Amino acid sequence: MRSSRIIPSLILFLLLVFPWAFAESPAPSLEVFLGGGSSFSNSGSGTETLFPPCPVLSTCAPLSVRMTRSFPETVNPTVGARYRFTRHNALEASNSYSSYHFAVQPAGQSALAGYNRADVVSFNYVRYLSAKARVQPFLTAGLGINRFSGPKNAPAVVNGYVNADNGWRFAWNYGGGADLVLERHLALRVELRDYVTGQPSIITGTSHNFVPSVGVVFRFK
Repeated sequence: MRSSRIIPSLILFLLLVFPWAFAESPAPSLEVFLGGGSSFSNSGSGTETLFPPCPVLSTCAPLSVRMTRSFPETVNPTVGARYRFTRHNALEASNSYSSYHFAVQPAGQSALAGYNRADVVSFNYVRYLSAKARVQPFLTAGLGINRFSGPKNAPAVVNGYVNADNGWRFAWNYGGGADLVLERHLALRVELRDYVTGQPSIITGTSHNFVPSVGVVFRFK
């Protein structure tokens, strides 16, 4: 898949552009952050023909089902940790949650709710463009996994159209932001990321979830 080659190429490009990054004096620092943001995503839809179970000696007609999905524009939390092994370079692990709408609509019937959340676990490389000023902009890119899920009693799950979750799947993200250092152990972080993954169920194409966020960073040395 073409998208799976973009992030490694971007990280390699950053390392080649800044070859002195790993020659810097060590500046180990652990950061824990908590933030929140909104989800702005491209919606998707698809149609599938299903063959429901039939009683013995009975004939059942195939069932046409339409599936739709979207991220509502709501505030969603992100938690994680970032390890700055030099002033300009860091590694990050994070977990973000987004509320989610996934509906199944059999032909001639009302829509049935399915998945209602999306979880993303990400592992990122972070390149700080400035490390001495109070405002420290950065770029980031990384790989991870995501999962769409919903309650077991959701109508689309109870009726057998989808499982309670679609399992963990490959995902990646990229973006940028800036830290505003308030004091030695506290900073304010603003950023924008695009979380990219495949659509759930039979919906085709790529899902882009743009997430602007703001959060608090606790810094330890």
